[in-house]
Amino acid sequence: MTATATTVFSGVSPATKRGEFTPEVKQQLLERRWAYMNRKVRQPLIRLWDKNMKFIARIENVDAWTWEEIATDDGEAKVSFSGKANDWLREIVTYQTRTEEDLHVTIDPDPDKPHDWRNRWGGKVLIVEDDEEAGKAAVTTLHCISNRRHLKGILLGANPIFPMEVQIPKMFLWAGPTAFTCAAATFINLFRLQTLNGFYPIPRNIFAPETWLQNLSPLNWPIQVMPINPIFDQSRWCTIGARWKDAHTVLSPVMKDAGVICRAYTWLPGDDAPYTMFGPLADALKPTRACIILSFEDKSGYSGPTGTALDGALNLFASTLDDLITETLFPLDLDRNLETDPLFRALLLVAPKPPPIIWRDVGYGGIKRKKLVIHKQQGTDIVTGGKSPQWVNMAITFAIRYGISQLAQVILGAQAPGTEGLDNLYQGQLDDCFLAFQRFVNPRRSAQAGAYAFREYFEQGSGSAYTLNAIQSLASGDYKMKAYASMKFDVGDGQPYVYGEDYTLGDRVQAEIRGIHYVDQILAVKAEGGRDKSGRPEVSFGDDTREEDPVARAFRTIGNVANFGALLASGGDMF
Repeated sequence: MTATATTVFSGVSPATKRGEFTPEVKQQLLERRWAYMNRKVRQPLIRLWDKNMKFIARIENVDAWTWEEIATDDGEAKVSFSGKANDWLREIVTYQTRTEEDLHVTIDPDPDKPHDWRNRWGGKVLIVEDDEEAGKAAVTTLHCISNRRHLKGILLGANPIFPMEVQIPKMFLWAGPTAFTCAAATFINLFRLQTLNGFYPIPRNIFAPETWLQNLSPLNWPIQVMPINPIFDQSRWCTIGARWKDAHTVLSPVMKDAGVICRAYTWLPGDDAPYTMFGPLADALKPTRACIILSFEDKSGYSGPTGTALDGALNLFASTLDDLITETLFPLDLDRNLETDPLFRALLLVAPKPPPIIWRDVGYGGIKRKKLVIHKQQGTDIVTGGKSPQWVNMAITFAIRYGISQLAQVILGAQAPGTEGLDNLYQGQLDDCFLAFQRFVNPRRSAQAGAYAFREYFEQGSGSAYTLNAIQSLASGDYKMKAYASMKFDVGDGQPYVYGEDYTLGDRVQAEIRGIHYVDQILAVKAEGGRDKSGRPEVSFGDDTREEDPVARAFRTIGNVANFGALLASGGDMF
């Protein structure tokens, strides 16, 4: 064995053995890329399922197909077929299936891996479009939406256990690591929908008693949630409150802040056991039917010193300090990647590490398109206000009324008849005349923009100057007017990384431009093919829009935590 290994590596240079990027490694990458890019891409495995996820048919010989997955929203797919060879399928979807009945579609990108549920696209047919024209073959198109759409169809009840007619407490509250919080909230409300509502208030299928209790086991639910161990969930902590709003609306803001995404996997009988966190019991705890698995996954890249949920609490604390202090006082970008370097997160050992996937700024690097957007500054002087602080108006009112009331005594030495109540002559005529407006001039921006810079911008805030809200308004206006740049990338599959093997949706990746490494999450992946298209997926990451104001994000986080604590302590609107 040793002799064989010595023979294999005898021609490898010492630098390559040390892991350096040598010409040998470069040549291997080029050969791997050439072999992958020149392989014959087969049509994906496209299957049609009925309302109960029972197999109907395999869709072959299609004119065109496309599918897309989005990290933060619902993806779409479209399948078109025509010709007499598909008349039987057209008959099924247009006439044999009732209008009220659902149809489902699954797309396996690699037909040689029909049980790869993690890379399978699954969704529901929303529109069946059948186009017939004289003298031409009828064309049938299935417009589909991904199964992530189920997240918008799950309401987070104030009290998911009680009937809707009895809602005590008035609000659903939860706090903890974001991934587990989202999973727990969704699971509880799926229990309400799929177990309790199976037989209460009336059975869903009153004429089939055998189905009334079939969903008592979560393994038989049509929509399931990927289990998460809350002890080792290192995602950033959050607080949520809901009163019959859909899960997508309630959970999306906290997921965005924490770098958590929701994947909707379509699991079919015969696939590998999905709940691998149960170890040797995973096979015994497989779903008992085809199902959609909502999986809340931490893709933030953050970790911590303990490896437990405590790291998420540290992350929340440090991220809030970075948003509030670092972004305002120390906005350093030493690596020039268009993001402020974390200070408090680095001090508390929860700063994200650079991801291993990187597309290089070279001819074979794989970047198909890069878009740099530079926005210049639009104002150096930020003004807010319109009203004086309450204490200023009260002080002026007290001083004037007290002075008028004492006027008679100062002039006459005694209270003269008819002078009582003269202090009521003042009715706030000087309110909002002093300290009613507040200005902040960004000295660094003024110096960099030049003498012809755009000057003043009025930020409509709470209305009062020289208050905490006014400081937040000034910071928000200053952020809106600042110059910023953003990058967006489109990369191809197998250049040199393969989607679904080396990385997947939501993963953090890097792209190198002129020696600068830009880091972001995979936001979307799309593939389309047909009779004359290859069907290789294309991946996008980065964003060409302005991110949320970090100061506003910090104040929102503080407000959420404070409101959550106040509700728990006093009851508030809960009861």
